[in-house]
Amino acid sequence: MADWQQLVQSIVLGLLFSFLVAKLISVVLSFKEDNFSPSRSAPRPGIPEGPANDADSLIAEQGSIRNDSVPASDAEDDDDDDWEGVESTELDEAFSAATAFVAAAAADRLSEKVSNDVQLSLYGLYKIATEGPCSTPQPSALKIKARAKWQAWQKLGAMPPEEAMLKYIDLVTELYPSWLAGSTLKSKGREGDAPSMDAKGPMGPVFSTFVYEEESGNESKMDAIHAFAREGEVDNLLKCIEGGISVNLRDGEGRTPLHWAVDRGHLNITELLVKSNADVDAKVV
Repeated sequence: MADWQQLVQSIVLGLLFSFLVAKLISVVLSFKEDNFSPSRSAPRPGIPEGPANDADSLIAEQGSIRNDSVPASDAEDDDDDDWEGVESTELDEAFSAATAFVAAAAADRLSEKVSNDVQLSLYGLYKIATEGPCSTPQPSALKIKARAKWQAWQKLGAMPPEEAMLKYIDLVTELYPSWLAGSTLKSKGREGDAPSMDAKGPMGPVFSTFVYEEESGNESKMDAIHAFAREGEVDNLLKCIEGGISVNLRDGEGRTPLHWAVDRGHLNITELLVKSNADVDAKVV
């Protein structure tokens, strides 16, 4: 009886041992398969790398194309700007010649005056050409002259400066068709000559003093050189220039001494400033 019990126990233990061994083997095989499977499939994620790289290359190529195209566009814009610069320079020269003629005309006190309406028209065009659209508040109704000038400027609205220059030149030409005679200036659409400072013969109308007259109270914003140019004090102005003061110095209103000389019709002051390399194309800023 005891022998049978031992036999049964041995069989049970053997079966149990076999089961455990089989279980262990299955675990080991499963573990090996798990380890080998990633190593065999590792290259698979690399398969799309080709297309991805191609996509990156395409993006880079497109970016390169866009970058290459930008300079071309910029080059075209630069070409346009160059042409515009040439045209603008010619127009500026013609406009400067017209304003110089106005200054010379103002110096001739024997010249016939033109109507206030024409003076105001020239004033408005001048302000648009040099400062742009009117942005200053309307003067008091008690300041009749200042209010009339403001209205002449304001009614031109947002007229482009180039158009204002052309109209200014055309108006001067309409008043005095021969004002360009004798000079070498050539502007787009017209050929003629700008008047020199030593031009002889009848001058244009005296409208500078009225047209460009500014309100009082700006003396505190001026340097001495501007006051001398405005008042026509040649000796004092010459001392300023010899003292090293820039002839292109701007006052509190953005005007240069040449602006004031032209404004007041001081031909001798204008000549002195021009000979001292004053910027004849300077605009009020």
